[in-house]
Amino acid sequence: MTTATDTIQASPVSRRRLGIGAAVGGSVLIAALVLGAVPRMAQQQRLAATVTAVSTVPVVSVAIVARATNSGTVALPGALTAARTAAIYARTPGYVRARFVDIGSRVRTGQLLASIDAPDLDQQAEQALAIVAQMRAATELARANLARWRALAADSAVTVQELDQMQAAFNGAVAAQGSAEANLRRLLQLQEYERVVAPFAGVITARNVDAGALVGTAGGVSEALPAGGTSAPGSLFTIAQTDTLSVYVTVPEDYAPAVATGKAAIVTVPALTGDTLRGRVARTAASLDAVARTLLTEVRVANPTGVFLPGMYADVQLAIGAGVPPLSVPATALVIRDGPPQVVIVDADSTVHYRTVSIGRDHGSWVEVTGGLTEGASIVVNPSEDLQESARVRVAGVAAGADQHPAPPAVTRDQ
Repeated sequence: MTTATDTIQASPVSRRRLGIGAAVGGSVLIAALVLGAVPRMAQQQRLAATVTAVSTVPVVSVAIVARATNSGTVALPGALTAARTAAIYARTPGYVRARFVDIGSRVRTGQLLASIDAPDLDQQAEQALAIVAQMRAATELARANLARWRALAADSAVTVQELDQMQAAFNGAVAAQGSAEANLRRLLQLQEYERVVAPFAGVITARNVDAGALVGTAGGVSEALPAGGTSAPGSLFTIAQTDTLSVYVTVPEDYAPAVATGKAAIVTVPALTGDTLRGRVARTAASLDAVARTLLTEVRVANPTGVFLPGMYADVQLAIGAGVPPLSVPATALVIRDGPPQVVIVDADSTVHYRTVSIGRDHGSWVEVTGGLTEGASIVVNPSEDLQESARVRVAGVAAGADQHPAPPAVTRDQ
């Protein structure tokens, strides 16, 4: 039987045991918490370090350097030009009496474009005509005198010296007559230039004069009208033959050996979609440009309807047959700063290096590379300005390759 005194005596001992047990349990709990938290903290630190390291590595997109496809043809940019263009100048000084054409007028060969009033020239021609008549009369008199002196010399009535003098006078009269007649022909020819005519059939593309304008033999006019803003300075008119058009293109050295006179070509104009012209290579320069390493080539196409206008941008596709097409890269991969153009190459160890390249023809969204790269290399597309040499990068993906030569439209016009 436990008494109250025993209970009072046992209470301090129980309390000590309970305190010790609680202390031990708390220590165990703290140790467990510490043992569980330390690995988690270490793991979090490792994850944070990994995230920091990954976040500092630039992410880039790359493109693979490849050769342009469609090696059977090559597309080259150019512009339509008239087959023949001439600036019409005044050969006779005077005032424009009348003008018969304006810009856009279609003319034929020899058609009158304008007439010039040159009264000074007309008076000079009349004077020259009178001088010719005078010289002819003097020649006839010298011929008659020479005939009489020859008859007298046969009878020894005059000396040989006197006969020679008469012969010299006749020769001088003939020479003076010839000079006067030549001067008259010159003035008459200048009078013909009072009629300004078209040298060939075409269209008037510029008109710089109007009635009353003073024109000179040096090609000057008293006033240039707005209609002639794009013509040669001092010209009266500009005429262009537009029924046949030319396109001048510069063919890269890799394709130059395959270009020859008579090769087929297709000309497309971006402003006239769906309508093309078929032409042929008319001629080449037969020599490469020493700087650009390109061959100047002229392609001729017929334009009987006049739909295609000189000055329009054009794309020319030349049939060149089999060949080795050049390397091509996206234009966005070029790094152009202070020096020559460069690209950023990604090596196998994911480090980048700047490489100087030589650029060929620029086709807008892609360019030809003639040196500094090898086929199959990986280059960065749209490299950032803070991308450093030998930096390590992470490749996010491979961008689409360079644009290939577009195929010609299905509907073409044989001309």
